[in-house]
Amino acid sequence: MKTFFLFFRKNRASFLGMMLGSIAGYFYWQYYGIYDGTFGFSSEWWANCIYGLLLGGLIGSFMRK
Repeated sequence: MKTFFLFFRKNRASFLGMMLGSIAGYFYWQYYGIYDGTFGFSSEWWANCIYGLLLGGLIGSFMRK
């Protein structure tokens, strides 16, 4: 359990970026996503959340010391 908390504390910027990115991906789908299904990746809410999660994690990993 101690190693889990150490891992989380060391990578908290990445986890925070992932959380904020997935929320931003959902809001992107909600307000700007393609609803008619012509482009499959943007028409699904979970796909946009995964893209936001990955992008947020990448940006958060750059913010580490």
